[in-house]
Amino acid sequence: MELPRLTIEQLSKLVASNSPPSQLFEALTEYEQEACLMTEGSGRSEGAISNPELLSLFYSSFFLVHLLTDQMSVTPHGAYTMITILTDPNRSEAHALTKRMPTKLKHEDPSLQNCLALLRAVWQTEHGQVYRILRELPWPEAVRPLVQRYESFFQDKTLISVSRSYETIRLSVAAFYLGLDQDTAAQEDPNIIANFTKCGWKWDPDTKLLHPKPIVVRPAENQPYNGIREAMAMLGARAS
Repeated sequence: MELPRLTIEQLSKLVASNSPPSQLFEALTEYEQEACLMTEGSGRSEGAISNPELLSLFYSSFFLVHLLTDQMSVTPHGAYTMITILTDPNRSEAHALTKRMPTKLKHEDPSLQNCLALLRAVWQTEHGQVYRILRELPWPEAVRPLVQRYESFFQDKTLISVSRSYETIRLSVAAFYLGLDQDTAAQEDPNIIANFTKCGWKWDPDTKLLHPKPIVVRPAENQPYNGIREAMAMLGARAS
C-alpha cells in the first residue's frame, strides 16, 4: 500500500503509532528517498535544505528505529557488555544512516546532535551516558515516543546481558546498568531488589550480593520489548 506523502503530521502519527519496530523501519525506508529530495544540490554540505524541521524529525526517528531494530546488537563478553556490529562499527546500519544525514543539518540540529552522541555512547557501552542522553537532553516532542521505547529496549537488552555475564553482582552496579537510582540501591531498597528477584535472581543479605539467573529469550520472543517489566514478565513475574 502506498504511503501518504511525508509530512510532519504523517511522521508524528507514524512515530506515535506504537507499530512494531520492523514496520516502522520499512515505512521510514520508503520515505528516505523523499527525504533526500528535500536536500537540494549535489553537495549536502552546501545544498539548500527545504523543510529542515521535517528532515530533523525524519532522520532522528529513523536513527532511533535503527537502534530499536537492533542494527547495533548487544552481546555479553566476560563480565562486560560488548557491542558487535558485523565486524566493524563503521559498517553498522545506524552509523551508515548518520552519513546520509544532510551535513549542514547534522552539524547544527540539536536532535541530530543527540543522535550522534547516543551512537557514540551505545557503541562505547557507556550506560550512564546512554541514560543521560535519553532522559536529560532536549528531544522534540514528536520523537519522544521513540526515545522512551529505546530506553526500555536498552534496559531490556542490558538486563539480559548482565544476567548472562555475572555470577554475582553488587546491587548498586546492577542498578547502574539499568539506569536505576544508585543511592537508593546502596541503601538496599527492597523495591529495587524486587526488580531483580522477580526475574529469578537471588539476593544474599549477608554478602549483599545479587546472584543473577540467566535470562533465556525464546526465538519467538527475540524481538524488541516494551520495557523492563516485559523482560521480567516473560519469566512469569511482574516488576513492582
